[in-house]
Amino acid sequence: MKTDKTSAQQSKKKQLILDAAQELFFKYGVRRVTVEEICKTAGVSKMTCYKYFTDKWDIARTMLDSLVNYGIAAFQDMMHEDGPFAAKVEKMLLQTMTQIHAVGPALLDDMVREDSPLHSYFLEMQKKTRKLSVDFFILAQQQGHIHPDLKMPVLLFMFDHLCDLVNHPDFIQLMPDIQDRASELAALLFYGFARKP
Repeated sequence: MKTDKTSAQQSKKKQLILDAAQELFFKYGVRRVTVEEICKTAGVSKMTCYKYFTDKWDIARTMLDSLVNYGIAAFQDMMHEDGPFAAKVEKMLLQTMTQIHAVGPALLDDMVREDSPLHSYFLEMQKKTRKLSVDFFILAQQQGHIHPDLKMPVLLFMFDHLCDLVNHPDFIQLMPDIQDRASELAALLFYGFARKP
């Protein structure tokens, strides 16, 4: 039976691995980072790493889970704040841009590429956050903040196909940097449907 001290030490080692992986993944993406590099940065052995994770993609999914859950909590807090719709949209856009820039282009590319082990995970993350956004937009439309002629199925379609849009060859040619493409799409979604104040 594990003691509380042993559990705390194991939890600390697992967190060291996740912190090291986040630092490396944000900089280089998952493809370019090895488990050895993560272990060296974390100051743990490979054996310790494999106690918690099956491979670097498992580490990436666990790390991203934490980020997504943090983002969802922040979004829910923002939705329930008092204040004008425009200010909430600003906060949503700022949060989205901050996350896009923090993740970095290499990791973002690892998530949206169809041949990536993180692609299906990325699609699941989109579904997880989709309902929150839809509820927010429906309420905003009912309150008169979003143009009444906008059809929610169109907005849902846009959310469902963001990944396709980010990776569309014509869009890549127009805007080669993935962060720029993601930022433009986020701005379009958050501002493109709002009524003028």
